[in-house]
Amino acid sequence: MKVFKKFASLTLALTLIFCATLFCTMPSVEAKGSSQVVIGGVLIQGADVVVASSGTVASDDGMYHLVASDASQSAPVGTDVAQMPVSAAASFSVPLNKGADSSMLFKKFTVCVMKGGALTPASNSMYITNPEACASFAPARMDFGKKGVLPDLLTSVANKNQPADLGVKQVNLNIPLSKLNNLAGYDYSVMKYNRQGIQVNMIILVDGNTPAQYVNPFSMDGWGAHNNYGLNAHTSEGAAALASAASLLARHYAGTGHGQVDNFIIGNEVNAWWLWNYMNCGSNDAFMQEYSNAFRVMYNGIKSENATANVYACIDHQWARAEASHYISGKEFLTKFNNIMKSQGNVDWRVAVHPYNAPLYAAGAWQTGNNVSHSQSSPYVTMANLDVLTDFLCTPDMLSPTGAVRTVKCSEVGYSSTNGEAAQAADVVYAYLSAENNRYVDGVVISRESDHAFDISQGMVSGLTGLDGSHKMAYEFYKNAADPSVIAQASQAAGVDLTTLITPR
Repeated sequence: MKVFKKFASLTLALTLIFCATLFCTMPSVEAKGSSQVVIGGVLIQGADVVVASSGTVASDDGMYHLVASDASQSAPVGTDVAQMPVSAAASFSVPLNKGADSSMLFKKFTVCVMKGGALTPASNSMYITNPEACASFAPARMDFGKKGVLPDLLTSVANKNQPADLGVKQVNLNIPLSKLNNLAGYDYSVMKYNRQGIQVNMIILVDGNTPAQYVNPFSMDGWGAHNNYGLNAHTSEGAAALASAASLLARHYAGTGHGQVDNFIIGNEVNAWWLWNYMNCGSNDAFMQEYSNAFRVMYNGIKSENATANVYACIDHQWARAEASHYISGKEFLTKFNNIMKSQGNVDWRVAVHPYNAPLYAAGAWQTGNNVSHSQSSPYVTMANLDVLTDFLCTPDMLSPTGAVRTVKCSEVGYSSTNGEAAQAADVVYAYLSAENNRYVDGVVISRESDHAFDISQGMVSGLTGLDGSHKMAYEFYKNAADPSVIAQASQAAGVDLTTLITPR
């Protein structure tokens, strides 16, 4: 939102092999105190959660105690759910209890020992890393193409079915948690787009009408003054509310009668927190921990219902730009996020990015320079240098648990027709070509189908159609963006052969 910017249970043998692999590959973790115990894996196995640890620490009672804590808690705060005699290789098993008040699905686990009559952490803390193993659904994904658009949901416009006419294969739907109790309108839209062979990306937000249990306490000092706010995993009540919301949405939209949502994006331009994910946490590290806690809860909720859904963290186009008091650079955000997620159990999170031009309102999506380069020190990431982001995700430390490169969804990017319709048309064609030529990009969503009054008031006239519904040049160009003759016309408008300015990956 730029204005101001198999599924079947694993056998015990497979579990132990996987855990052993984790012991060999996980980074060293400095646990609290003088820890010599390392949790190498927390896996769902059938109806249980199996926690495997290695290393020995003395305990006054000769026992290891497995403590299950909420996202906001630090062991020994939590519940002592299992005990094992002190051993160099301990394996705990506790009932998963999915859906019950005693569910372990959203807990993080720590091995504690008894010291002086009190439990003391003796290991790192780790969450379940395979929540999909208990999923109720695993629908075939609708990965039919990268081309997408933010649709106009006004009935008079939506009835024209322009996204289908454009040939798009993805659309975005924003869902503030304030709408959670009334999903009928979303049901209609999701099913409609699915019938047209269009995949739905759902962006989960906290707006000014969201009930308090979902809102992070660090957001409250700016309540009413910002666009969106932080998700609340800061309290146990908040974490439970998020878990319930994520599970409900994933279950509801698993293709079982209300339509199918394949992709969930957690928050909007989260690194630009002052505007789009307001949480005044006092430091970047504290902010990252709050967002990561909420993301973990949402991830486990979504994947435990829909095993094939993808879950994304969202950044804007500020990459290695010097940080200010109101945002974290995208590169720093992803570095910190990855470190937190890996330290507590790596999972298959993905990246949603908004690679607008820099400056925002300028034309020329293909242009590079001081602000947009192919260096990791580039201040911004646009469609001209997407390779900067995907190359970063190709580095060994950033890979998924399976060793795959995490995919990138350009979930919002738009170009203003105030620079001329020909310039806008050239920009959307270039954006399409850039996405199509990067194998790590799984979608590009043009914002918007239609001009929007609020955007116009901010100088961003990015619709493919005008307020009166008339098609701009960009509409036809985007519709036919793969046509060599249209690419040639776009290149003529740009004054350069756009195909020579693509950086394939």
